[in-house]
Amino acid sequence: MRPVFDIIALRSLVAVADEGGFRRAAESLTLSQSAVSQHVRRLEKTLGRPVVERAGRATRFTAAGKLLLDEARWILSVHDEAARRLLGSEPATVVIGSAEHAADQILPMVTEAVHRTLPRSQVRFRIDRSARLVEAVNRRSVDLAVYVTEAVVVEGMPVGGLPLKWYAAPGWTPPPAPAALPLAAIEEPCAVRRQALQVLSAHDIPASVVCDAGYLAGVLEAARAGLGVALLAATGRGYDGLVEYTGLPQPPAIRMSAHARPGADPTMVMNAVEAVRSLLEELAVSRPTAGPDTADALDTPCGDLSDDEWKSVEPLLPLGERGPYPEGLRRQFDGVLWRFRTGSPWRTVPERYGAWQTVHHRFQQWALAGTFQTLSGTAGTTVPHPHWPATLLKAAEEERRLRARDGTGPGLLPDDGHL
Repeated sequence: MRPVFDIIALRSLVAVADEGGFRRAAESLTLSQSAVSQHVRRLEKTLGRPVVERAGRATRFTAAGKLLLDEARWILSVHDEAARRLLGSEPATVVIGSAEHAADQILPMVTEAVHRTLPRSQVRFRIDRSARLVEAVNRRSVDLAVYVTEAVVVEGMPVGGLPLKWYAAPGWTPPPAPAALPLAAIEEPCAVRRQALQVLSAHDIPASVVCDAGYLAGVLEAARAGLGVALLAATGRGYDGLVEYTGLPQPPAIRMSAHARPGADPTMVMNAVEAVRSLLEELAVSRPTAGPDTADALDTPCGDLSDDEWKSVEPLLPLGERGPYPEGLRRQFDGVLWRFRTGSPWRTVPERYGAWQTVHHRFQQWALAGTFQTLSGTAGTTVPHPHWPATLLKAAEEERRLRARDGTGPGLLPDDGHL
């Protein structure tokens, strides 16, 4: 009879690698350390070669052990998925990793995308440095990671650019020239840190990092304490105890990517990737640079129609026999444009446009009347808005799909997976 690798022993081996040692592996598995050691010795006996070896006071995997570890991860993932399908055991757990930058917005979007594909799944999160996240995906301990592209050698799937802005404590002022500008930043390697230094250098602004932090929380605390200025993700939510500092050159957005483990559900991965892309597109088009002359611009979200543009569009919209109040109609039309401009699900239409169900219902009414094909035909002369042609083309395409479904009513939702 051929040798057989024990599933329980393989699980202990993976825990040793993921937890960084026998003691922590035993704690995570609620086993004794001697039991974990016995499991590893059992694998070594089956394999006929050492799996781990001493390196001073620590242990490390041998070449054979690394090969076995890769196979163990694959065997366990197949085993656990088969158990869920055949035995109806606990729901699948999907582990999503994210860099700290904008994680508070990325993770909810990805969670919703995962649940659309795998409704019974449980979602766990890991927030870490980009390089560690990619390593975790390669170890198959993370299913999908969203990270800063430039921070690792694995480019993954591009998902867009994350806008950046300078933040400092209220009332903070830089030291007078020729003193270097004090910065708070995550310690190297950090792509955002390099971005900050490169932008300042390009404008001949001397700078010095006065606070090296291991994680974002340390950067925020240093900036709140007035130690210096920090370059942070511009998500529109701001940071407690900090305000945007407008006295420095505007940095470009930093590229973000997604990396999925081999064998991850492809539909789930694509839904999650599209959700992140939509979020980053929205941030890119709806976060104007604040400054002394832009207070009024902040009151009107970027991408919504101006008064003159609305006057050109309103006569082309069928109101029906009763029709809504004009101010409600305009708000709903801007909401429809927002949805197609960003590619976001209907459910995520911002509340400023009204209830998403109302905005979506209004789109259906207009679409069944052929409104967006009419508007796309006049896009060159009607409204000189930078996002107008591409946005209308997307709306007109969904309009054609909706009208092609002969016999459906406007109350039905489109089956495009974007609700």
